[in-house]
Amino acid sequence: MKFIAISISRYVEKHLINNPSENETDLRKRLDSAIDAYQNGVKCSCGNDIWVVGSASLGNNCFTCITGESQPNEDYEIDLAVKKRENTQGRKNIAEMDKTQIKGYFDDEGYEIRPELIKRPSLCLICVNNNNPKEQILCNMTRYDQKDENEFKCFEFIKK
Repeated sequence: MKFIAISISRYVEKHLINNPSENETDLRKRLDSAIDAYQNGVKCSCGNDIWVVGSASLGNNCFTCITGESQPNEDYEIDLAVKKRENTQGRKNIAEMDKTQIKGYFDDEGYEIRPELIKRPSLCLICVNNNNPKEQILCNMTRYDQKDENEFKCFEFIKK
């Protein structure tokens, strides 16, 4: 099973319905703190990623250490953390690699970016820089940076 992704606002709304004595401002501060910890790479004492929803109430721990269950069973997790987990599955992290074997691109969290898997927007197909070896790195990073956006924008675009 997997986590159910939920926005912070929607989670707060649901949490307050089930816990009417909870202070909304305090809950939001704790969630923001847990999200910051997660995004800054704070790990549970067992070495796993922290569970943001659980960590907001019970300290920076993973799902298993908080619940005693090995996998989430339709439990909520803040969407930012779910998206990050999905994006890093199966990818090498620079911190875990042999330093003599490091090459290529890595994202801000140190995960390998495989250029051949970066989607190429249709705008790129009519650009003079498409397949230009001198522009390859810039083009790949621009596409990767906007991979989750609804609209692709390139300030280096020059129509063929």
